[in-house]
This record gives sequence, structure tokens and C-alpha cells, in this order.
Amino acid sequence: MSLITLTSDLGTRSQYVAVLKGVIYSCFREVTLVEISQEISNYDIMEAAFVMRSTFGAFPKGSVHLIAVDPEFGNQKYGIVMELDGHYFVAPDNGICSLIAGNQDVKCIAIEKEFPELSSFPRSFRVAQSLAPAAAWLAQGKPLEELGSPVEMKKLIWGEPTCNKNCLRGKIIHIDKFGNAITNIHKELFLMLKQDMGFEIFLRNIRLRRIISTYSDVGKGDALAIFGSSGYLEIAMRESAASELLGLKVHDMITIEFK
Repeated sequence: MSLITLTSDLGTRSQYVAVLKGVIYSCFREVTLVEISQEISNYDIMEAAFVMRSTFGAFPKGSVHLIAVDPEFGNQKYGIVMELDGHYFVAPDNGICSLIAGNQDVKCIAIEKEFPELSSFPRSFRVAQSLAPAAAWLAQGKPLEELGSPVEMKKLIWGEPTCNKNCLRGKIIHIDKFGNAITNIHKELFLMLKQDMGFEIFLRNIRLRRIISTYSDVGKGDALAIFGSSGYLEIAMRESAASELLGLKVHDMITIEFK
């Protein structure tokens, strides 16, 4: 089965996503398209990278992941394809692939191949002109190397939590649809530092002294801390939007003190 996933900030109220699908089907009619999200916040490559990191492993190896977020960043000459863990990521060269890959060694190719049949699309719609047909090319099993030459992709870093013996500091990296604030503090790091100590979580004017296993462990409207499906610590509220009611934003700092 040939499969392409779609992740973008293009929304669902305009024609752009439909055009991308049309381009892909025009190039390869037998492909299966799966939408991950078209509602990434405008130009937010960190949000897109988090969503992609949390989902691509659920798809079979050989899947192609088209990411259309901030495609006109800077003065990019081309889009890129990154090969990681048996998956292909087709994206702008704006740093998003480096956020997905983290510290892993990856193969990266510049999309230099031209698709003359799609020349009617303006350069400002780079995703339809170049990225979408490149994704279709890979989904057909055609050689990655024929798309272009190896390239060093633009690199960004998430920013790792800092810690010492008694304190762990991180930040919010994503607010999901339900208003849950997802931090960059992973469960493995937390447990390694905690050992048999107690702890207290500080975030704005919130103090929490436990991490629950399920939302039913607290009352409706209560603030809570929980390790989500991605393994990262989340600050949430039961049946309420923590980001709105608690005023939480991406990049807000969170501190955990061990006692």
C-alpha cells in the first residue's frame, strides 16, 4: 500500500488542501491519503514537528509524510526530503525536519527535480509545485536520489530541560486542541531524577504535588499533571481548557522541585 500523510497550516475553509490532494492524485491515482492535521497554527513549525513526532511511528515504514507549514520561510531554494526510520518526510527547509529527527543521523535530499506538468502553479505555492509531486514520486517507489542531491538541512533545536540535584526546569512546547499544555519534560527524565523523593510542580500560579494516571483521578475543572501518550508531561484540567482558564502559553516555563 502506498500512503501519504498530510500535515499543514492551510486550514479546511480554503482551496489549498484540495489543490494538494488533486496534484498528488494527478501524479499517482492509486495512493492512499491520510490527513493528520490541516489546523496547525499559522507558520508554527514547532507545533507541526511535535504533532509529526507523535504520530509518524503509528504508520507503516515506507510511508511518505508531506508537511506544508511555513513553506516560504526565508530564501529557500528548494524543499527537502528526509529519510528517518524507514519513513520519508517531504517538507520546506525551514528547520522542521531537524526538530522531528532530533539527534538522530538522517539522510536528506534537496528537491531539485522539476515537474513541468505543474509549472502553472506560481512559485508562491511551492507545496503544489514541488513538494506534493515529490511526495507522489516517492509513494510510487521511485528512487529518492533522482529527486536531487544530498544537502545539509537547516537545523533547529527544541531546547532541552535543565536540571540539577533538586530541580528540573522545562517549558511548554505545544497547546493541543483541548487546551492541554504539553511540556518538553519526558517521563524517563522525571523518574530518573525523582527516584524516591517527593516533588512539587510550579507553573505560573499553579502548584501540583502529584502526577495522575487518568483524568478521573481529579474532580471536574481541577488542574492536573499527567504524562500523555507521547510520554511528555502535560498540564491540563478535567473537562476544561487549561490554556484558557490558567493563561498558559507556548514557551511558558515549568519548574519541578524535588524534596
